[in-house]
Amino acid sequence: MRVPISGVERSADAGTWAVLTLRGETDLAIAPLLRAAVDELVAEDRVHLVWDLADVTFMDSAGLGIMAYAMRSAEARRGELRLAQVCAQVRKLLELTGLDTVVGMYPDVASAAAGPVPR
Repeated sequence: MRVPISGVERSADAGTWAVLTLRGETDLAIAPLLRAAVDELVAEDRVHLVWDLADVTFMDSAGLGIMAYAMRSAEARRGELRLAQVCAQVRKLLELTGLDTVVGMYPDVASAAAGPVPR
């Protein structure tokens, strides 16, 4: 059995959208890295964010907390956070917390980046 390595990395931008690719478990262990990545992008005025969740196997409240933080940070500078390739476990978590009504979920990164850029 192969255990996925958790992590976050900056992927190639999709147009005006900065893409962060998350892997494995998005939990308390990875939260500081994810927050630092968000802070770095916002400091660079990269506030149109896509999180690619294709390889995320699990997310807990720490991951949701950083997601809410990313949303607030982006929106404070007229940006937005969008999610791509959301697995069933994360989708259920978003539904249970009501975040599914405030964050856009898309089938892939290209779809997330294709929508209009918030002004």
